[in-house]
Amino acid sequence: MDEGLKTLFALFKGTNWSEINISEEELSVAKKQGYLFDYPKYESHSEALNRRHYLLSQIDPHDIANAFLFSLSTRKLEYRSALGSYYYLSAVPEHDFMKSYNETLAAAGDHCYLCGWSAFDTIPRRSNIRFGYNFDNWLRYKYGGSPIGDIDINYALFDLERFIDLPKVMPTEEDKRIFMEILSCVNRLNSSDKAGRLRDTITKAKILKSNKDELSVLLGELGICGILASNDFPAYDTYFANEYERDPVEYKNDFAYPVNRWHARDGINAEKLNAIFGFALNP
Repeated sequence: MDEGLKTLFALFKGTNWSEINISEEELSVAKKQGYLFDYPKYESHSEALNRRHYLLSQIDPHDIANAFLFSLSTRKLEYRSALGSYYYLSAVPEHDFMKSYNETLAAAGDHCYLCGWSAFDTIPRRSNIRFGYNFDNWLRYKYGGSPIGDIDINYALFDLERFIDLPKVMPTEEDKRIFMEILSCVNRLNSSDKAGRLRDTITKAKILKSNKDELSVLLGELGICGILASNDFPAYDTYFANEYERDPVEYKNDFAYPVNRWHARDGINAEKLNAIFGFALNP
């Protein structure tokens, strides 16, 4: 493991930061190696929307699919979350800033409740400097994305910028086998079962080395790109749900939209599976 990656993990090892002993030299090395970043400069909502066009033009979706598959046997989780980020950004419509329904939050005007854009502080508090994009990068390497909450444009932009810097990879036949075994677990469920039961089934089948949080993210990625979605709650390219529309019905549901509304009876979207990965479901 690179020294910079060790520093990234150490930075978010716990919540008591006063006990985290990281030297300035270690922080500097981590930045040079591309694991830590200076606090980002302010970027407006419209600037973020414009930046996504450039990023999407630089990426071949086949590389996104290959990276996701490659992550399955290697457990190189930094390759995994680009799948959701790419298809989320691809679906973000041109739109005006969407204010909060809450008058106080709406007055602040620092968050768009459609795409999830949030304003970075022009003069960040010292406690916030640690975060910036560093926490997002930790999520990429730790879980392959965020295990709680939904994706937003800030994370997706950062994620794809980092993806461009990664070496291109090719999946093996083992990766493809793992992926199809993951999807085959849907057939073992009752029609009313949801993503949590699918995650448990994958875990019990011991298809790949993983844990609960990593599998939650993985299934979330498959929902965002439309492979695990439903007609009533489709992927973002069909209907771009705002943040008020993404919450699950159950309080304890810890999956991202739209897989948090998915049932086994919704099955697998064979058209999306073929378009993204070039795979066909067994008849």
